[in-house]
Amino acid sequence: MSRQDRLAADLDRGFDALERGEFEEAEAALTRCQRIDRKHPDVVALAAAIADAGGDVDAALARYGELVELRPDDPMPRICLARLQLHDVGDPDRALDILDEAFELIDEEADLIEAIVVRTEALLLTEDPEGARAALAELSTSVIEDPELALDLAELALAAEDARLALRWTEVAERDDSLRADALHVRGRIHESTNDRAAMIEAWQQVRTLDLDAPPARVAISEDELERIASAALHELPKVARDRLDNVPILIDDMPAAELVADGFDPRALGVFQGAAMPEEGGSVPAVTNIVLFKKNLERVSADLDQLADEVRITVLHETAHYFGLDEDDLEKLGLD
Repeated sequence: MSRQDRLAADLDRGFDALERGEFEEAEAALTRCQRIDRKHPDVVALAAAIADAGGDVDAALARYGELVELRPDDPMPRICLARLQLHDVGDPDRALDILDEAFELIDEEADLIEAIVVRTEALLLTEDPEGARAALAELSTSVIEDPELALDLAELALAAEDARLALRWTEVAERDDSLRADALHVRGRIHESTNDRAAMIEAWQQVRTLDLDAPPARVAISEDELERIASAALHELPKVARDRLDNVPILIDDMPAAELVADGFDPRALGVFQGAAMPEEGGSVPAVTNIVLFKKNLERVSADLDQLADEVRITVLHETAHYFGLDEDDLEKLGLD
């Protein structure tokens, strides 16, 4: 087998292993490829993809930058650079500048879709919903058949305040049974944004039914541990809030009750504080009767126990802070700004 044949074979092995999530095998294939031709564009592309998937942002930026030089007519390295600048570096303006270069090179719909998604996200972060709507409008003639992509696009359209487009993409996402509850939840939020309360409640009631029948989440926590984390979080609150919560019970439910959802409550809420809230114009201190945490919802949104504990803490602190009318300075002190 020639050097070029070995290179081609190891490149295939590397990309296949990366797709399967087998990083060690992918890195081993990359090492063999680099011994043959470190500057080969496909070898650099594999190195960039491995660094990107492994979260090595600096290495990924460097390799994609190198690939831009090696493949000046290929838009994908620029799209990847823009995504990294947006999501990992946190520089949406730089991401938009890079995308302007990429759009001049795009001639395939898959590249166009990915570039528009990144551009829309960047425009939303720069507080330009009008620009985000214009970006998404470029996909109005595209045939979106991937349900997961459609769900992502629905979320983006909702954030860009384009309810019509968002609803269109939830219809595509609903075709996948595994995504139906997620799509219906987004649909409920869309109807909430347009003040269509009846349609919102109808969608969310379906979500609750589907979520109740869903398999258990990968992460589980006992009710005692859930209550312990919540109680510890309460002790982080300012004294004005702690004094009013000393004897307030923490209740654990799997999900919001059907009656709550029928009244317009989000079936995927993580918790709720029940009682008389602080009047907007001041007045008497609110009287909390109980704190309810929704165990199944908390477990669903968590990748592991550490994240679950964080979600419990954030839910307790954030909801309580707003409930008691704490200002942004108070939220910043709590790390919740």
